[in-house]
This record gives sequence, structure tokens and C-alpha cells, in this order.
Amino acid sequence: MDVRVDKSKPVGRVQIPPSKSQAHRVMIASFLAGENFDFGLVGDDVVATKNCLEEFGRLFAGDVHVAHINAGESGSTLRFLLPVLCALDVNAEVTGQGRLPERPIGELLDVLRLHGAKIVGDKLPLKVFSSCGELCLAKGGLRAGEYTIDGGVSSQYITGLLFALPLLDGDSILKIEGELVSKNYVEMTLDVLADFGVQVERTTDGFFVKGNQKYVGRGKHIEGDWSSAAFPLAAGLLAGEVEAVGIKENSKQADRVFLDLARKMGGDIKSSDGGYIARESRLVAIDFDATNCPDIVPIVSVLMAFASGESKIFGVDRLRQKESDRLTAVCELLAKIGVRTKYDDNTLTIFGKGDDVQKELGQEGIKIDSFADHRIAMSGIVAGLACGNTVVTRAECISKSYPSFASDIASIGGKIKATNGAEYGI
Repeated sequence: MDVRVDKSKPVGRVQIPPSKSQAHRVMIASFLAGENFDFGLVGDDVVATKNCLEEFGRLFAGDVHVAHINAGESGSTLRFLLPVLCALDVNAEVTGQGRLPERPIGELLDVLRLHGAKIVGDKLPLKVFSSCGELCLAKGGLRAGEYTIDGGVSSQYITGLLFALPLLDGDSILKIEGELVSKNYVEMTLDVLADFGVQVERTTDGFFVKGNQKYVGRGKHIEGDWSSAAFPLAAGLLAGEVEAVGIKENSKQADRVFLDLARKMGGDIKSSDGGYIARESRLVAIDFDATNCPDIVPIVSVLMAFASGESKIFGVDRLRQKESDRLTAVCELLAKIGVRTKYDDNTLTIFGKGDDVQKELGQEGIKIDSFADHRIAMSGIVAGLACGNTVVTRAECISKSYPSFASDIASIGGKIKATNGAEYGI
């Protein structure tokens, strides 16, 4: 689906969907506690996790002998569940779609194999063998012990191990080497584990995890998603007045930092009953380190394009390993709206033009390639609200995290319509 976006002034309230990051974790913990894990959530990634857990259920019920785990395009689903698969000592075939087979997973495979996991393949598709199943190549499932993982690769590896290690027969040490990236996401994992009765002790360089622990279902409210909220709030800052409801200021979500960044840029964002209201603002350039919050880089980059002055984003190399090469995708998006960028040594410089972005585009239409990446597509739509006469290609990818985004913005005055394909209510 391609969408056309004309210059418009969205004004109104938008309900933010539940946090995708938190939902993955609560669903997995609920399954391990023997509780309901289907919360009726939408979005391709959380549905992928639900489907995988349902397949686990069929395996343990004896309906199938091999779990067919399709992680879709969800890196969280794959990296969280692979260690759990190994800890549960089951036979499984693990597949994925889109760019997921190309995304990093080698170090996680190495550490799992080092501790007894039987995994065939170095990238998707993978086969995981139990210690006694008919497909078994060798004896032995995942064993307790001392695990070492590089903290600079992916916090998702650490989350997956933290879910798995309490299930093992013995105690384990999880040692983190180097600086831990996206540390807020690990804190979220620890909170969910604690809510489900799992004890994890901090050490000077990682965590100590007792074995033979039981997940205890206690239920947990899933808060609104700051990663998603950034897009309608940005639409308000650039083009109108948008209230995003269902998000918490004291959230531990890493992308909660969007609120601080937008305000630092001069954005008029004030708290409301249940959320925040963002009003059209004149923005100024800032610098920020995206090491712990890479997912908001695309939409913050759009704000920087409309800000006056030269902004810098540090820690951008990890963007190359997302649903698309997001570093390239962001630079191309900004180039389409006439804004120059420069990359050097893990840093992206954006030469913002303020109001001149819209003036220089004139009546010429622009086409923004989403690279089939949900965050690029939504960023392109937000830019289109301010620029007008914009087409964003392959916008159906927004279903990965925020399926109703385009229709939500259209419902409050955003001039958005599908030009081909499914219309998603717009």
C-alpha cells in the first residue's frame, strides 16, 4: 500500500497502543507461568510472539513433536524465545521473514551452544534439538553455568537469557562484557521477571540467577508505547495539535526520552489527563546519544530536519541492522525533503532548515521509500503532513507495530489516503 499525504493540520486525540516491548515480555512470562498470554494485542511483532507461544503449547500438549516457530520479522521474538526453547529442551524449527534472517544472532548462538544447546545453522532457518527427541543429533540441553555476552551487540540477547536461565537445574552467572546498550530494555525485563516471582541478583558485571525457579502468574498492566507515541506527538509539533493518551511520564521505556528531546528542541508538549498534548512549534537543533534508544532516531531525525541549525545524533551504527538499513533510509528520507546529512564515525549530522524545508519544496511532489520499515514509513507520513504532496511507498509495513497509525492521524484531520492496495481504514 502506498499512501498520499497532503499538507494538513491534525487536531485531536489519539489512543496510543500498548507497549510492544513490554507486551513481548509479559506474554512470555505469562506463558511460562501457565497463564493466559493472548491479550488480544495487534501489531505483527506481538502477534508473532503469540503465535510462537501457541505453538509451544501445542508441543507440550503432545499435538506436535516439533515446534514450528516463525518469528516473522520480529527480532525480539527470535532473540527472546531462542534461549527459552533451549532451556525447555524441545525440538523446534525456527524461521523468520523479511530482513530477520540477516540480522545479527551469531553471538547468541555461540553462547547457547557453549552451554549444551544443539542448534543447526548459523542463521535462519535454524533447527533446535532436544536431548532425547527423535531428531536429536547429540545428547544434552541447555546447562546452567557462567554465561558471557557482549553488552554492545544487543540487549535482546540478555533478555532472552534472563528468561531462560531461571528454568535450568542449577544456578547461573550472566556476565556482561563492555558497555550495555539499550540498558532500559534490560531494566524492563527485570521488572517483568520480578512481577512473575523470578529472582535475579545484580553483580558488579552482570547478574546471578538461581535455577529451578517457577514463574508465578500475577498479571500486569501493559502501558502505552512511547516508541509509537513519538509519531503522533511529532505530527503535532510539526503541523497541528495532537494529544497522545495512554502513556506515562515515569515509564522505564527507553523511548520515553522522546519527551525530553522534543522539549529540548523547543517543542510545546504539556501533560494532559492521561497523556500529552503537542502543539506546532518552532524547533531548534540539539545533539543526542541514541545508543540506548535507536528506535526513535527516524522520527527525531524528521524533527531535526524542520529545526533551525545543525543537529548531531551519536551512536547510529546500530541502525544498519534494523528492519532496514535505517541509517541509509533516514538519510534518503531527509534528502527527499531537501535536508542535507553527513555521516562520520558513528555520528549523523543533520543540517536542519526550519521553515525553509516547506518553502523550498514548493508544489513539487516527493516520493519517500519506506524500505518496508514501519518506523521509516511513519516518519515519512509525519514529514508529509508538514510538506504536503508526499507519497510514502509500502506503508502497509506500519502494521508491524502501530497498525492504526495512518487511520488515527486521518481521523483527526490528517490528509492521508491510500493510492493503491489495502486502505487500512484511510
